[in-house]
Amino acid sequence: MVKKKIPTEATVFNKKKNIKQWFLIFCWSLYDLANQFFALNVVFLYFPRWLFLEKKFPDISYSIAIGISMFLIAACAPILGAISDMKGKPKAFLVYFTLLSVVFTIALGLCNNIFLVLIFFAIANFGCQEAVVFYNSLMVKVAPKNKIGFVSGLGRMFAYIGAILALYLSRPLVLKVGYQPVFVLSGILFLIFSLPAMIFIKDEYVPPEERVKITYFLRRKNILQIFGRLKTTLFDSYKFSELQNVLKAMFFALCAVSTVIMFMSVYISRVFGLSETEIINIIAFSTVFAIGGSIFSGFISDIMGYKWSLVGVFFLWGICILGGAFLNPPFHWLIGALMGISLGSIWVIARALVIKLAPRGKLGEVFGLFNFVGYLAGIVGPLFWGLTLLYFSSWGKIGYRLAYSSLLLFIIVGTVFLLRVPRQVNR
Repeated sequence: MVKKKIPTEATVFNKKKNIKQWFLIFCWSLYDLANQFFALNVVFLYFPRWLFLEKKFPDISYSIAIGISMFLIAACAPILGAISDMKGKPKAFLVYFTLLSVVFTIALGLCNNIFLVLIFFAIANFGCQEAVVFYNSLMVKVAPKNKIGFVSGLGRMFAYIGAILALYLSRPLVLKVGYQPVFVLSGILFLIFSLPAMIFIKDEYVPPEERVKITYFLRRKNILQIFGRLKTTLFDSYKFSELQNVLKAMFFALCAVSTVIMFMSVYISRVFGLSETEIINIIAFSTVFAIGGSIFSGFISDIMGYKWSLVGVFFLWGICILGGAFLNPPFHWLIGALMGISLGSIWVIARALVIKLAPRGKLGEVFGLFNFVGYLAGIVGPLFWGLTLLYFSSWGKIGYRLAYSSLLLFIIVGTVFLLRVPRQVNR
């Protein structure tokens, strides 16, 4: 007769510890889902449509608002990141900037003054984007050392699930009462799904003698010290020519990608003439392919090499831009599928290539620079789009198509820089 194995006290303790760890991972991943209610419903979908289609404001107004917001994000993110590291309190910064974004997202639905709304949008976007910096840094507090990639991928998966939820939970409200109530709903859902991360994930304990008071950062000497550290990080990273070319390539590519993300819903409405329901369906369809692109691109790049895999993704983005500029329905389904795959793949492969090229002792610093490049692209791309549309404003749909096709220039320049990366660092 086989005796049943009685669990020891250590086994029970480890089991409880694992359950707690997976619960924290789940809470952390939910935040990636939560901020999609702002990123997709407000930035990507309904705010620009409300501004352009309902209020008849020019596209350049949104470009300026998003440009100012992204400039402040790019300028403040490295400084705030350094301060949070010195204080050892990234969660406190996460809570503050999340609540800032939630409050001003709700305010978008309660204000009818367009200029105030543009200011509210810039502040809400600033809060959401800054919060992501500290959300990413909290991953090391919940993920096992041997599962960093898996937990990161899990968060990405939750983000796409959040995008689908945002689409279909908001759709009935848009169809029934219009755009502005969706901003209120998005802010409330952002808050609800972010609460688990803000409540259950804890900052590491910092002894009183090691804590840095906020007054420390108000002294001129210490402010200059922070900027000195950031300057050193920037130029240390640029000592590596291969990494420099990758960052340049990603800057130009993200100029096009960020513009497509921000303005695609308005573009397909005005050029393709799709209804609200059709737009939601094509975005959900693309999101499914983005999930697939995120999952499989990592495996493919390990086989083909990161450099050439990223070149392939740039090529796919070129096809998406040309297809969107010159094709008509029903080919928008094909474009949507390719765009989903491209969007899901570009971040995964670029991150792997950066890890390959960055010195092991400077991964955090290099990724800070990588994020800065993304923010800068988020300024240049939309401003380029707004100015191009302003120039072609009298051309109607053709002007939109010409503006969209001009984004291919960014992809071409980015590919040129990427091809400069030597073959020996391809894997």
